[in-house]
Amino acid sequence: MIAFAIAEEISKIKADQRAAHQGKRSAVLAKNEHVRIVLAVLSRGETLHEHATEGQITVNVVEGAIRFNALNERVRLTAGGLLTLQPGIRHSVEALEDSAFVITVCAPEKAPGS
Repeated sequence: MIAFAIAEEISKIKADQRAAHQGKRSAVLAKNEHVRIVLAVLSRGETLHEHATEGQITVNVVEGAIRFNALNERVRLTAGGLLTLQPGIRHSVEALEDSAFVITVCAPEKAPGS
């Protein structure tokens, strides 16, 4: 079992000036063959450009507000908001305010016998 104090993790990311200078404003909280959990911090106006993942994802906003864009839809999520997205769907994120959110990426299901 691993527990995280998300507010403390957000503070660490915000305080890491070297990582911020390199454009890295996230931290992998946990990773194994089944799941990857990432805490991302974006300043107002910053974006995660369009991309897709092989596995299903969840996005849980813990601070601020973001706009999640996928399938020609735009969803505004605020602190406490949660969404899920199926594998392979292209999506992007824009911070409407200074924001932090947890992304969970599930490993794609393997075909039987692989």
